[in-house]
Amino acid sequence: MPYKLDSDVINRILEENDIVDVIGEFLPLKKAGANYNTNCPFHKEKTPSFVVSPDKQVFHCFGCGESGDSISFLTKYKNFTFVEAAEYLARRAGIVLEETSFSSKENSSKQLIDKLYKINREAAAYFYKNLRRYPEVIKYLESRKIDVNVIKKFGIGYASDEWDNLLKYLTNKGFDEEDILKTGLIIKKENSNNYYDRFRKRVIFPIFDVKSRIIGFGGRVLDNSLPKYLNSPESLVFNKGYNLYGLNLAKEAVRDKSFILVEGYMDVIKMHVHGYTNTVAALGTSLTENQIKLMKRYSKSFYLALDSDNAGQKAALKAINMLKKNNLDGKVVIIPDAKDPDEYLNKFGKINFDKLIENSLDYYSFLEYYYIEIYDNSNKVEYINKFFDNIVNVSSEIEKELIFEKLSSKVGVSKESIIKEYNKRSTKHVTFVKSAKPAENKQQVTKITTSHEEELIKLILTNNDFAFQLKEIVNEDTFKDLKYYQTFKNMYEYKINDKSINMESLNDIINDNVDVSVFLQNDDVDYDNLEALFKDCMKRLKIKYYEKKRTILTNSLKQSENAANSKDVMNEIFSLAKKIKSTKEEVN
Repeated sequence: MPYKLDSDVINRILEENDIVDVIGEFLPLKKAGANYNTNCPFHKEKTPSFVVSPDKQVFHCFGCGESGDSISFLTKYKNFTFVEAAEYLARRAGIVLEETSFSSKENSSKQLIDKLYKINREAAAYFYKNLRRYPEVIKYLESRKIDVNVIKKFGIGYASDEWDNLLKYLTNKGFDEEDILKTGLIIKKENSNNYYDRFRKRVIFPIFDVKSRIIGFGGRVLDNSLPKYLNSPESLVFNKGYNLYGLNLAKEAVRDKSFILVEGYMDVIKMHVHGYTNTVAALGTSLTENQIKLMKRYSKSFYLALDSDNAGQKAALKAINMLKKNNLDGKVVIIPDAKDPDEYLNKFGKINFDKLIENSLDYYSFLEYYYIEIYDNSNKVEYINKFFDNIVNVSSEIEKELIFEKLSSKVGVSKESIIKEYNKRSTKHVTFVKSAKPAENKQQVTKITTSHEEELIKLILTNNDFAFQLKEIVNEDTFKDLKYYQTFKNMYEYKINDKSINMESLNDIINDNVDVSVFLQNDDVDYDNLEALFKDCMKRLKIKYYEKKRTILTNSLKQSENAANSKDVMNEIFSLAKKIKSTKEEVN
């Protein structure tokens, strides 16, 4: 619920909530002179350095430097947003906040969203109660070492084999069929106004968001029929790429720990049963940037305990590279003699799984493990190139240096040669063409590539309407050095002229001597929430492009002897720096 939170309201909230009482609800405070102290919750320490001042109504840690008032404490300790923290303290002090008025359109949208949450909650209650009618299903769960307490903790239920039991239940509760349809719990029959239940003859796992609201469901069959898992479709309240299964429970347990990322519902549940309550799973998708952003609020380190088959290890490679790209630490848990954590824990128990975590592979070690067959086949050039493909995601030059040292020792090639080849490869798309006037030493970029251009083209092929959003690129001279600039321009013009962008028209659109089959290949990316993904990709393209162009201009500035030209280049560099900063702020 949006509230009016101006400075007067915030001041009143802070004044009526004594910070000692607020923090004392979560930490054991001890009197120390005029202040109170305790061990800091934001870093590990043996001697208390976290001080709370009742006079100043602030906290400060002399160890890690964290400080602030009651609101900022809650944002840091409970991972609340600013608004959530203010609302929490207002309720605590009995302050009635003034609601912000909605437009009629906003009010209608909010009412619908609230209704979908209620429908999901009622559906979860139905599935949970329905499970009791099926002792054979309870017996099946018990055989998977899921007892009644675990069933209750995760809200596990069962969907009967009938076609419309849930539909009848929800309509009897007063919900409209069209609203139920918007949750994805029912499906409309073709050429008919009739509906039937989406989930039938499946164990049901409610999916909660970080606020513990039920946003969707996953259903698992009890036999070998396909599909093995069935998930709710995207809806106004459910977006797979922005949520993780088990996060509502793990967010509290992960403090001072690492997240453990697994693949399936059963993996999460079994891990929690064995005490790994910091475990979460992506919702039937490969890990997304938005899921990483969500988890970053709670922890900066991760263990990847994905399936042991080829698909699982490929997903682990992609995930650990995404973590690297976001400056996060990740290790990969190798699971032998079992297909996933669920099976391994059933076979070998917690003590042995602890050893797997203890022996998990860091970034370099996992790359070494992943490409072992190439190395064993004595193809050292390909082996090195595979490392090059991955370490572009490493932003730390020191870490790259250490990787090059290990790689050099492994393959018997000098570190200098490896670095030289890597630098040659990483800059091969950026070339300079000198102007006809050598006295000005003016350099011009012919083409700049980014890692996001092909992704954008694939997304536009998936949804042509995205081409409209290319306007900000094709109408700005800044981007004329972009490798696919003309392709983007052609796509934009196709769309505004109401022409279809498809496999047939692609050869005409992409006239850069590029093999169009690149854009038609399945790259195993699950494009959940295409709109958000497209916008995020656009912003990251711009950042990479601006950064590369700034580097090129900076290099040209060092070689230029023309003062007037240098001034122009400096102005452009400053302009690019501003654009980089503002675009990064949008992404973050």
